[in-house]
Amino acid sequence: MASDPRFPVQDRYAYLNAGAVGPLSETTVEAMAAADRLGMEEGRAVHGGFMERMAMRDQVREKVGALLGGVPSSTIAVTVSTTQGIETVVGGLELRPEDEIITTDAEHPGLEGCIAGSPATIKVAAVLGKTASEVVENIGALATDRTRLVALSHVLWLNGQVLPLAAIKARCGVPLLVDGAQSVGAIDVEATVADYYTVSGQKWLCGPELTGALYVADPTSLKPRRVYPPSPWHPPATEAGHLELQFHPRSLLAGFLAALDERPADAVTRGAQVTEACLEALVGAGVEVLTEPGQSRLVSFRLPGDAEAAVNHCQAQGVVLRSLPNGWLRASCGWWNSTTDIERLVAAVTSVPEA
Repeated sequence: MASDPRFPVQDRYAYLNAGAVGPLSETTVEAMAAADRLGMEEGRAVHGGFMERMAMRDQVREKVGALLGGVPSSTIAVTVSTTQGIETVVGGLELRPEDEIITTDAEHPGLEGCIAGSPATIKVAAVLGKTASEVVENIGALATDRTRLVALSHVLWLNGQVLPLAAIKARCGVPLLVDGAQSVGAIDVEATVADYYTVSGQKWLCGPELTGALYVADPTSLKPRRVYPPSPWHPPATEAGHLELQFHPRSLLAGFLAALDERPADAVTRGAQVTEACLEALVGAGVEVLTEPGQSRLVSFRLPGDAEAAVNHCQAQGVVLRSLPNGWLRASCGWWNSTTDIERLVAAVTSVPEA
């Protein structure tokens, strides 16, 4: 496996941090620059420019829908992040203090913050490091007739663990909101297993920051925060697009489309191969690995000493990864990475000075 030449950062680093922000390709950056240049030269508010934005947004909905298992574009809202998608759902459900939300002990602050801002009671299930059956049992045991929502990640950001969404949905029998930040673009996804499924454009899809999407099985199930009169620029309430911002920047839409078009058909398979090689190499080097085989594209591990110091050391060695709040380190293995990247990772982490 060789590094993909479309990502210039790979010339400098073994870039293993798509779980935070994915690499940008030359094609994506050029598409954004061309859109901005057009706005500069021809004006950003000309009628044709607005109509082009609407057409590009429609294309984003279609392409994201295809990535989510072929769901209709009418069920996709374009967002600026997974967090905004979660906020749209939690706010749109109009939860009350007597309602309950079930979540897990391994959620990203983006999800935690949104549900904490609702008036509902939050119930937390232990799932980190648990088996699939334990996950379903622990979540299901918290469900009551007051439970209005189960809100959790498809892939846990701390250790790459994949949660059994269909079994959780079947056990609880209530609406399921899924944070797809670490899944869409990394593993195969069937969004219809959930009622609401969020997408990050900036991570595994390698799009610009402030891009994303939200799948809504029934667009009429959520009350929008903003209500617009019918117009050519805003979809009807029967489509998920009525939950969107009214307009999106042309350059971000252009960059997101370019990244989606550039993603290879075998991206999931290639990412899985790199991840398997990463796990084997770290274990073989005696590193304490905290991610089980056969999960997602995140590989978490632990080294003695300070995690931030280890990240800085690795970057100085030409390897980009990240530290986690619990003191673990995490490598993100994308389809653009190579076996050489994994060799550089192992050499860097095994040369971290002892504290």
